[in-house]
Amino acid sequence: MAYFKYIPYERFANYREGKIRFTQPGAFNDPFEMPAFKARDAEAARLAGLAGLSTQTGEIQAGLTQGRIPEAAFTLPIFYFMGMMPQQRQEKAIPSADAVEKLRTIDQKFGILSLSMTADNLLLWAHYANEHRGLAVEIDPGNREFNSRASDDNFQLAERVKYSAMRPKIPETEEILFEHFFVKSREWSYEQEYRIVRNLKSSIEKKEGEPPIHLYALPPAAIRKVIFGYRVTTDQARALIAATKADPAFGHVAYAKAVLDPGQFKILIRDYEETPERPNVEVVDLQGNVARP
Repeated sequence: MAYFKYIPYERFANYREGKIRFTQPGAFNDPFEMPAFKARDAEAARLAGLAGLSTQTGEIQAGLTQGRIPEAAFTLPIFYFMGMMPQQRQEKAIPSADAVEKLRTIDQKFGILSLSMTADNLLLWAHYANEHRGLAVEIDPGNREFNSRASDDNFQLAERVKYSAMRPKIPETEEILFEHFFVKSREWSYEQEYRIVRNLKSSIEKKEGEPPIHLYALPPAAIRKVIFGYRVTTDQARALIAATKADPAFGHVAYAKAVLDPGQFKILIRDYEETPERPNVEVVDLQGNVARP
C-alpha cells in the first residue's frame, strides 16, 4: 500500500532537511475535528428538550380550548433543544466546561500526520498541492527509522480513517477516546485518509505561533517518490531533482509527473523521464498512449 502527502512545492525543502509537521487536531480545516460533546450531557439535553416540547404542546392545547392563543405558541421548538428557555439556562452547556477543557488538553498533547492512499485525486491536488502546482510525496509510514521510539513520550497510533454520519462522543471518564482521531464525516471519504497520531512531546522542533508548529524527524529512507503536479514547470522539476540528488541519502527517490487524461476528468501518473534532447513534456492521445515531442 502506498501513502501520499500532498504539499506545496516549496515545502519539500523541509523534507530534505529531515522534518515533517504533525498538526494539532484543532488546527485542521474541518471544524468537527475537535469540538465534541459528552454523551451524558447530550442525552440530558435531548430529554429536557422533549419535556419542554411536551409542556409547550399542553399549554397551546389548553389555550386554544379556551379560545385564545397562548404565549407558548410564539416560542420556536428548537429553543428547547438549544437550552435557550429560561427554565433551562441553569442546565450545563454543551459542550460542558469540563469537555472543553478536555478537548483543549487533547489539542495540546497530540499531533496528526495525514496521508492519503491515492495519488490521483483531483480535489486533493487542488486543495493541498497548491492547485496542482505542488507535489504528492510518497512516504513509507512503516519505515523503521521513522517509527523509532525511545520513551513513553513517543506514543504513536496509526490507522485508516473511518467515515461516518455520527460523531464519536467524549467519555465521562478521564480516558481519551482515540477513536475520535480516526472518524470523519462521509463528505471527506474521497481523501482515503490514513493517519499517524503522536505525542507532541516527541517532536524534534517546536516553532512558536498560534498554534505552535511541531516538527518530527523524517528520514530520507521514508521518502519513496515525488510526484510533480500538472502545473509544476520543467524548470521547477529540474531544480527539485537536482537539489535532492545532491544528497546521496536521497539517491533512491523516484520521480513522476501528473498529466491530464485527454478524455476523462482524471489524473494520470507517469514516470518522470528527461534528457537534454527530450524534455519531460507529454502528450497523451485518446487511446492513452504517450507521445513525446
